[in-house]
Amino acid sequence: MQKPFFSLLFFGLFLACQLTLAQQSTEGISRLIFQKTNALRAAKGLPALKALDSLTFLAQYHSNNMATKAFYSHIDSEGLNPVTRAEKLGIQPWRKIGNRYSGIAENIARVPWFENVIGCGDTRSTEALAECMVEGWKKSPPHYKNILGDYLYLGVGIQFDATGMGFGTQVFF
Repeated sequence: MQKPFFSLLFFGLFLACQLTLAQQSTEGISRLIFQKTNALRAAKGLPALKALDSLTFLAQYHSNNMATKAFYSHIDSEGLNPVTRAEKLGIQPWRKIGNRYSGIAENIARVPWFENVIGCGDTRSTEALAECMVEGWKKSPPHYKNILGDYLYLGVGIQFDATGMGFGTQVFF
């Protein structure tokens, strides 16, 4: 009778260790997402995006919010979209380009820290999880359009919930 208990205990400890590794890897995953995004732009002859602390803060804020409040949307738990969320946090969401204004754009993704993710395989490494997110955005025309858009800056955030689901956010400006 004690075998199921020990098996369950072992599985619980194993899962906790895996989730701890995922949580500790968020900076590395963000850095890889940033690099992979710029690699896609370079392949199309576009200039690299530069990091901007305010955008990184905004992206991390939204990823944290999705993970802790259990939602997955560009509209957050307070009903704010990326532009109104930026304004609430004191971040300028618009810039003038010639005679027009351009606003921030946002990509979000949800990928589990798991061994068998459809279309990605084993995502239990920083490299694999970042690759899975960026490839997902590349395969989605609106998200890929943001990656290749007329932007100068990028912020990236990633957060895991208690189950190991990774919530990624890119903010372009």
